[in-house]
Amino acid sequence: MTQRIWAWLWTLVLLACAALLFTQLRQADFWDTRITALLPASDQSSLLQQADQQLSAAFENQFVVLVGGPNAVQSAKVLQALLREANLSSAQTMLRPDKTLSPYRYGLLSDSLGSADNRQWLKRALTRLLLPGGTETLVQDLFGLLDSWLGERFNGALTLRDGIPTLRDEDQLWALVSGQVTGSPYQLATQQQLTASLAEFHAQHPQAQLLRSGLIFHAAAGAAQAQREMSSLGLASLLGLCLLFWWVFRRLRTLVQLLVPVACGLLLALPLTGLLFGGVNLLTLVFGVSIIGIAVDYALHLQCQRQLVAAQPSRQFWSALLLGLLSTLIAYLVQLITPMPGLRQMACFAALGLLGAWLTVRLWLARWPLSAHPATARLATTLAPMRLRSGQRWPWILLALLMLAALVLIFSRLQFNNSLQQLNPSPAELIQEQQQVQTLLQQPSGSRYLLVRAADEQALLRRLEGLDPALQRLKTANDLAVYQHPARHLPSLTRQQQAHDEVRERYSQLLPELRAASGLPERLQQQALTALDNAPLLQPAQWLESAEGAADAALWLGAQPDGVWVAVVALGDTTAAGAVALQQLAEADDVIYHDRVAALSAQLARLAHSMASWLAVAAVILSLLLCWRFRTAAWRALLPPLGAVLLTLGCLALTGGVGLFHLLGLLLVLGIGLDAGIFSAQEPDSDAAWLAISLSCASSLLAFGLLAFSATPALHFLGLTCLLGLAFTWALVPFARATRPDHSR
Repeated sequence: MTQRIWAWLWTLVLLACAALLFTQLRQADFWDTRITALLPASDQSSLLQQADQQLSAAFENQFVVLVGGPNAVQSAKVLQALLREANLSSAQTMLRPDKTLSPYRYGLLSDSLGSADNRQWLKRALTRLLLPGGTETLVQDLFGLLDSWLGERFNGALTLRDGIPTLRDEDQLWALVSGQVTGSPYQLATQQQLTASLAEFHAQHPQAQLLRSGLIFHAAAGAAQAQREMSSLGLASLLGLCLLFWWVFRRLRTLVQLLVPVACGLLLALPLTGLLFGGVNLLTLVFGVSIIGIAVDYALHLQCQRQLVAAQPSRQFWSALLLGLLSTLIAYLVQLITPMPGLRQMACFAALGLLGAWLTVRLWLARWPLSAHPATARLATTLAPMRLRSGQRWPWILLALLMLAALVLIFSRLQFNNSLQQLNPSPAELIQEQQQVQTLLQQPSGSRYLLVRAADEQALLRRLEGLDPALQRLKTANDLAVYQHPARHLPSLTRQQQAHDEVRERYSQLLPELRAASGLPERLQQQALTALDNAPLLQPAQWLESAEGAADAALWLGAQPDGVWVAVVALGDTTAAGAVALQQLAEADDVIYHDRVAALSAQLARLAHSMASWLAVAAVILSLLLCWRFRTAAWRALLPPLGAVLLTLGCLALTGGVGLFHLLGLLLVLGIGLDAGIFSAQEPDSDAAWLAISLSCASSLLAFGLLAFSATPALHFLGLTCLLGLAFTWALVPFARATRPDHSR
C-alpha cells in the first residue's frame, strides 16, 4: 500500500512538471543560445570586469555585413530593405560627424595641417575657393580645418556611393550594411529572422559575396549547430537503443518499459532546470540527450533481474541499484562546484534526469507485468563465458602491462590543453569572415586592450595623447594592426587650446595675403576672425553623448568609486614584438595591459587543474565507500571505473593533451563505470548482471560516444573521452568477474 501511494505521488510530480514545462515553452527567452554560458565566472579585478562588460555590451547587438560582387551598392540596398522588413534595425554607418564637430573646428587641428607651412595653408585655401560654392565654404572654414581633421581621424577608407558606405580592397568593391538588432542576439526568433533575411537575399542575388561580423551570427551558428546535433545525435542514439533492445528482448512492451524511465527523467529535468537557471541552454539539451544511455541502465538491470533471476527482485538488488545511482550522482554533481554556469546547468539537468529515471524504475516498472522472450536467456547464456577463469595468467599480465604503459604515458607525455578553441563552436568560415571585416574596417577586436588611469578627465585625455606616439610607431612598424581610444577623436582641452592659438596665429599671418590673392571682400576676413574668437572648445560630455561618439563612449569608463578616471585603448592583432612593447607600456603605474584570450586560457588552466584534483578526490571517496561496502571484493567494483580512467588518460596523452572537457568526461566514465563495478562485486556469477552491464555499456556508448562526432569542440572532447572510457569499462568487467580463487567473494 505504501509503495502504491508513492507511485501516485510520483505521477502527480510528473504531471506538475509537464504543466510547468508547457508554461515555460511559451516564453520567448526559455531557450538560451549563449556560448558564453560555458565561460568561467571572472576572477579579475572589478575594473577589468567593468571594462570587459562595457566592451561586450556596446557591441553585442551590433552587426556588420560587407556585400561584394557585381552591383554591390544596389545589392546592399536590397539587403537593407530585407532587414528592415524583418524588424531588424539596419542603418548606414555615419562616415564623418561633420555637423556635430563643425562648431569646434578651430580646436581640431590635424597632424598634417599642424606640420604644414604657411605656403601650403595658403594654397589649400585658394584651392578650396575654386570648388563649387567656394566663397561660402571659405566663410565657414577658410583653410579646411574640419575636413583635414575628419579625413585623418574618421574612416578614411570609406566613401559614399549612392548613399551607401563603400570601401575597396584591391580590385574588390565592398558595400557596407551595418545596424543593431532590435531584440537580443541570443533569442532564437531574432536569429531566425536574420538567417531568413540573408537566405532570401542569397536567393535573389546568388552571385553576391557576404562577409559577416557580429555576435548574432556566432550565436545563430551555435544555436543551429546545437539544434542539428540535438536532433541527429539524439535520434541516432534513440534509434540505436531501440534496435539494440529489440534484438535482446524481442518484445514491444519491454521496449516501451525501458524507454519510459528516460522520458520521465527528461520530463523532470527540463522544467526544473529551467526553473532553477531561468532557462535552458541548447548545449545543455544536447548534453542532456546523452543521459538516455545512463537513465536506461536502471531499467535494464531490473528487466534482466526479473526475467532471468526472479520476478520480484530482492532487497540486495535494490540496494545495489541505489548505490549505483548515488555513485553516478556524485560524479555528476562534482560539476556543481565549477564556476562555469553552463557546466553547473548540465550537471543539474543530468542529475535530475537520472533521479527521475531511477524513481520511475523503483515506483512504476517493478509493478508492471513482465514480458519475456527466450532470446534474452539465450543471449545471456552466450555472454556468460566472457569472464576470466582460474589459472588464466596471460590476460592479467597483459592488463598489468597496459596499466604500466598508461602510467608511463601519463607521467611522461600528459599535458593540459587550455586552448579557448574548446569553447568556440563557431564555424571556421565565420571566424575568418569576422577577422576579414575587422581588417578591412580597421576595427580592433577588443580581445586585448590597455586600461589607462588618471586623476581627472582632462588628465586622462592628456595621458591617452601621451601614449599615442608609441602606439603609432608600433602600427607603422606593423607590430600593431590598429588601435583606438577616445582621445583620437576627443582632444584634451589643453591640446584644443594649443590648436586654437596656432590657428589664430595662422589667421593673423595669412588672412591679409589670402584676401589680396583672391580678391575677397574685407568683411569675410572680419567674419572669419569673429567666428574664431567665439569658437567653443569640445567638452567630453558633448562628444561622448553624441551618436557619432558612441564607439568612444564604449571605451570611456569614466570616474570610479575611488575618484580615478579610466579609459580603454582597444588594440588589434599584434606580433610577438608588439605584445612585448605593449607590456612595457603597461609597466607604468597608470597603465594596465589585458589580453582577454590569455586571461581566459589561464583561468581554464586553473579550472582544469582544480577539476583534476576533484576527480582524484571523487575517486578516493568512492573507493573508500566501496571498500566499506564490499570489503575484500571491493577490487571488483573499482577495477572497471578506475582502470578505465587510467587507460583513457594514457590514450589521451598520445593525442595532444587533456582539457577541461576531457576531465568532465572522465568524471562521467567514473560514475558510469561504477554501476558496472558495483554489480560485478554484488553478483560476479550472475548471468543477468553481466547481460545488464553489457547492455548498459553499449547504451552509454551510443549516448556519449556519439558526442565524439559533435562539431562543438566541448562536446566532441567529452564524447571522445567517454567513447574510450566506456569501451575500456566494458573490457575490464570480465576481469572484475574473474573466478580466481584468490579473488573470490
